[in-house]
Amino acid sequence: MLSASLPRGAGKTVALLALLYAAQGIPFGIAVEVLPVLLREKQVTQFTLALVGLLQIPWYAKVLWAPIVDRPLFQLRARGLLLTLQVLLAGTVLGYAIFPFHEARTLWFVLTGVAALVAATQDLFVDALAVRTLSAEGRGAGNVAQVAGYRLGMLAGGGGLLWASSRLGDMLPIALLSLFILVASGASFALRDGFTPAEAEDLLEEARAQKGPHVPLKALVPEVLRAGQRLPIIVAIAYKFGLHLASGLLKPMVVDAGWKRDQIGFAVVTVGTVASLLGAGLGGLLHRLFREEQALKLGAVLQTLACIPLFFLERVHAPLGPTTIAFALEHGASAAGTTILFAALMTATRKDAAGGHYTLLVSGNALGIGVAGLLGGLAADHVGRGPVFVVAAIGAAVPLLLLGGWSEEARRSAGAAAFVLAGSSP
Repeated sequence: MLSASLPRGAGKTVALLALLYAAQGIPFGIAVEVLPVLLREKQVTQFTLALVGLLQIPWYAKVLWAPIVDRPLFQLRARGLLLTLQVLLAGTVLGYAIFPFHEARTLWFVLTGVAALVAATQDLFVDALAVRTLSAEGRGAGNVAQVAGYRLGMLAGGGGLLWASSRLGDMLPIALLSLFILVASGASFALRDGFTPAEAEDLLEEARAQKGPHVPLKALVPEVLRAGQRLPIIVAIAYKFGLHLASGLLKPMVVDAGWKRDQIGFAVVTVGTVASLLGAGLGGLLHRLFREEQALKLGAVLQTLACIPLFFLERVHAPLGPTTIAFALEHGASAAGTTILFAALMTATRKDAAGGHYTLLVSGNALGIGVAGLLGGLAADHVGRGPVFVVAAIGAAVPLLLLGGWSEEARRSAGAAAFVLAGSSP
């Protein structure tokens, strides 16, 4: 259904993007799905689990080096750089197979931080290619590829690894994940770079002259925060905040309820994968069928509804069947919301500063998610998970109050980088 809306030839681009996003999702799955389970089995507090999330700081900080991907030389060599980063990522993931977690906890933490740095940098180049190559008609499907691909990688590295390790041990599944990342590297050269021959020649001349559309962060930030065009960054921060107050508590909840690793893996891999794919497809469809502001509101409603059952499941100690359904609702609603949000943020991004501008907006989303996870874990340790789930449902509905005037401010935001490049103000 979504493929019918794609321009001719865009299906290949969407498939290749999905492979690259899946590769970067694998180490994130290990970080947010596997490590919390292994640590909670050792009775680590929920706030400490949230602190482990600080190993993902590169995802929040990547905006600091994002503008380099807009340099002419980096744009021309983007595919080769992507290949290099993919190989580094595969090697880092393979490092988890050296020793099991209980023998080398520090090594696993170091590898998690390094993998986050490499994957976050890879993401800069992939996002910039996506913004440059996807047309307005293909943007919804392109973000389905982003969210679904990333989710598949995250689920493979998270719940899939938990499920497989209980049957095959830790080493073989990790090696297979590393091999997949290596195979996905082929997508780096199969992707178009989005430039016509004339544009490529112009970029080469600009690179030789050491000038071009490189926009420093200090120039982008004031434009993103300017009155009349700051709504995209506000929505980026707030849109997933409520849901992620709750989502980081799901694994501790089921571990405390006595679930086994394979039960957690089944709920996340089998049910969660299907729900995430359906949710991403639904998000792309909503973005196609409705005005962007309406689609964003519908995504916020879905995320709010996914939070509501969690309070009641916590009170009855997370029974297997109903909680598995709740996992499906959370994964599906989160994937739908992310697909819609990222497509909307692309609308608010200027193509000639795609790397820096889009990353700055997406980093707002990462910041909101990270802060929500820390606050959720801290609050759960002090007041219990039940009250946090209530606050999460309320927080998930907040974006409904923020989205008025989205279309106009997104249009202004998309033009902001042009003013930066011109060295003037609107």
